[in-house]
Amino acid sequence: MSPQEPLGPFCQSCSMPLNQAEDFGTDASGHRVNDYCHFCYQNGAFVNPHMTMAQMIDFCIGVMTQRGIMPEVKARALLTEVLPGLRRWRESLGSPALQGAGGRGFAGDTEC
Repeated sequence: MSPQEPLGPFCQSCSMPLNQAEDFGTDASGHRVNDYCHFCYQNGAFVNPHMTMAQMIDFCIGVMTQRGIMPEVKARALLTEVLPGLRRWRESLGSPALQGAGGRGFAGDTEC
């Protein structure tokens, strides 16, 4: 594990750390889902299921730089390394029919 990876649970779509109960996504019954954040996954489905991994990386870079988490170059390097290994992208990249498919990973314009 690189020193930049979160130690606790993190979203398997956008890599957001899942620190508080409200950070987690929900299944169709409204119960907590441990694998995804609430920006990526709500009511048992990805919020924006047609976003590609490249689009997710670009979006998250914007959030990370806007919030001062890290500079763009460093954020791009980190996300380009981490996102392909996350469950959502491993599963979609493993199926030719799903390549390029995926969710946008957010429910608004300010979070990843």
